[in-house]
Amino acid sequence: MNEELQVTNGELQTINIELRERSAEMDQLNVFMDSVLKNLRVAVAVVDRELRVQVWNSRAEDMWGVRTGEVVGHSLMGLDIGLPLDELAVPLRRCLNGEGEGEDRTVTAMNRRGRTIACRVTLSPLLDRRVVAGVVVLMEEVGEVSPAGS
Repeated sequence: MNEELQVTNGELQTINIELRERSAEMDQLNVFMDSVLKNLRVAVAVVDRELRVQVWNSRAEDMWGVRTGEVVGHSLMGLDIGLPLDELAVPLRRCLNGEGEGEDRTVTAMNRRGRTIACRVTLSPLLDRRVVAGVVVLMEEVGEVSPAGS
């Protein structure tokens, strides 16, 4: 009995060591991904198949005035931001259905400062083992739109 407990204890120690190593690797990967996302000059949102926000970078926070903690886990389509999300619904669905390699379009939006801007939105499928797991949404201000009659 004592010998069996020692063997089991040894196995548990091995599992714990492996778990610590994997956790350290995951921490390194998270730091790496955070660094990449913070250094991009475009706003990035990543949504899952149900269009729930999984990633929202600092540029997206700055552009739309909504913090990461306020959007992660919530539906992109339900966000109260100046991006005309209704115009993106069909292209998002096409992307999720694997129709093509993504889509690029320019829409008129209102940033958090109340300025009307031209915003290039690039939608790309997020693949997991060749299956579409979500969509990467890149949003970039490409110009300011003049008010009508100016």
